[in-house]
Amino acid sequence: MEEKKKSKKGLLLVLLFSVAALGIALVLCATIGTGFGKSDSSSKQENYVDSDNIQKQVMKTLNLETLDTVYDTAFQSAVKTKLDKMKQNYNCTFEDPLFVMNPFGTNVTGLYAFFRTDEETNIEYTISVNDVSIPEFTRRMYTDEEGNPTKKHEGQIIGLIQGMTNTVTLRQYDKADKFIGEASFKIEVPDYGTIKEEQLKVTNKQDAKKLSNGLFVIFGYDRRNKKEPRHMLFYDNDGVIRAEVPLDVSYGDVNLEIIDGMLFYACSDSSYAYVNPLGQVEDIFKTDGYTTHHDFAYDEQNKRIIALATKKKSKSKQDIILSLNLNTGDVEEVIDFGDLMPDVKKGAVISKDAPDQEDVDWVHFNSVQVINGRHLILSSRELSSIIRINNYYTTPKIGYIIADSAIWKGTPYSGLVLDKVGRFPSQAGQHSVNYVQDSSLKSTQYYLTFYNNNYAQRLSYPDFDWSFIKNVGMEKKDADNSYYYKYLVDEKKGTYKLVEKIKVPYSSIVSNVQEYDGNRVICSGEAGVFGEYDEKGKLISRYKMKVKYLTYRVMKETMEGYWFN
Repeated sequence: MEEKKKSKKGLLLVLLFSVAALGIALVLCATIGTGFGKSDSSSKQENYVDSDNIQKQVMKTLNLETLDTVYDTAFQSAVKTKLDKMKQNYNCTFEDPLFVMNPFGTNVTGLYAFFRTDEETNIEYTISVNDVSIPEFTRRMYTDEEGNPTKKHEGQIIGLIQGMTNTVTLRQYDKADKFIGEASFKIEVPDYGTIKEEQLKVTNKQDAKKLSNGLFVIFGYDRRNKKEPRHMLFYDNDGVIRAEVPLDVSYGDVNLEIIDGMLFYACSDSSYAYVNPLGQVEDIFKTDGYTTHHDFAYDEQNKRIIALATKKKSKSKQDIILSLNLNTGDVEEVIDFGDLMPDVKKGAVISKDAPDQEDVDWVHFNSVQVINGRHLILSSRELSSIIRINNYYTTPKIGYIIADSAIWKGTPYSGLVLDKVGRFPSQAGQHSVNYVQDSSLKSTQYYLTFYNNNYAQRLSYPDFDWSFIKNVGMEKKDADNSYYYKYLVDEKKGTYKLVEKIKVPYSSIVSNVQEYDGNRVICSGEAGVFGEYDEKGKLISRYKMKVKYLTYRVMKETMEGYWFN
């Protein structure tokens, strides 16, 4: 009997490895050690249910010999059909649940779970491994937006570690949030070879209680390193990898949104995925004729995605603003920035130092924010300017520019530059501008936070003189630091003022900042570090990545209402 168990387990591992190339691991496990309230060794059993290789079945159903991408709705629907049949064929209980590792291929170590309970309960789970350096990971499994107890439990268990035996402990809580009992399962997770760092180096860690709740999301990990997989990585406060979303992108993997309980993100350079909490891709939105890059924002009032884009077969790049209608899937070009600043575009050239010798990168937008469903805040790296666009969808017009006035001196746009209040160097080569409202401010006031790279370069105008900004980084000379900047903008007075500044490791390009739960999350991409700072600018914890080139951005998200309650 024991020999049969080992043989079955071996078959399971072979099955897992056979689909790892596509980032799809399939496991059907019944109970692997259960016990209520305490561990009950007498109840342990080896009861694996062979999934009969879902991927192969689905591909056969679809008459496919190979699968180029999991971001295919026909493939996704066929997988869902297979899962539904499995749920019907098995009596899935709390003590004997249905587990399937990453059936949809959208989360390499995401464990799909399905079971029923006799009474309405909420489920908490803990992931643990036999390694003292990796702390336990505990969350509540998502049921719905309100986190209501239920008898039917279906969702993803997040946090398993590759190449290890993971113990998954489920706990039940009743309507009064009273603990009922628990069950534990051991899940063998192969090493798929997709993660360079299962645990990041953590330095300068102060009081861990000051860290906010959530997962750090790393976008563009070691971009430009062709040997590194394209993926979106989720790390916990201890720097341990907890989820991995495979992508096929070059420049568009720098944001995500949870919209109506669905995860929205760029899955390729010209398409976005709409993924439900189980990991199933329910819809793909394509931007035919355009490639997207750097950032997008959700216009909740109009149910649109506003995306930064480049028009294919154009002589310029990164100067288009698209609107994607989530109700219809229609894509519309709402702004060609060359129409708003034609003389600036006309004078731009392709520098001999430019990485792309085919297209003029004269404005290089790298972030976008939507204000009240009508206006936009754009960050232009090439112009070292923050630009407001009024009435973006109907009659787009430049509302103002925030930049050192010397950049725009002698141009038709000098009158649009807001006045600086105080003595401080304006930003140079900034990234990741965020619009922040505050109830204590007047209606015409708000904050803008961003990563001031402190780097002066304008490749499309290679002879531009930057001597008016002191101590700034240049192409052949790094600055001492980059900075977190927070401006107070007063539109009525036409002014901007620096109200908060944090010195951070220098990064001439990429990088970002985020105000999150009272703290500041700041990534210096070229330095390969990110950290969380308190409201006074004191570093709480810093994380170092072993990147060869750079990481694009890092944000923090609770993922509540999607993976967790």
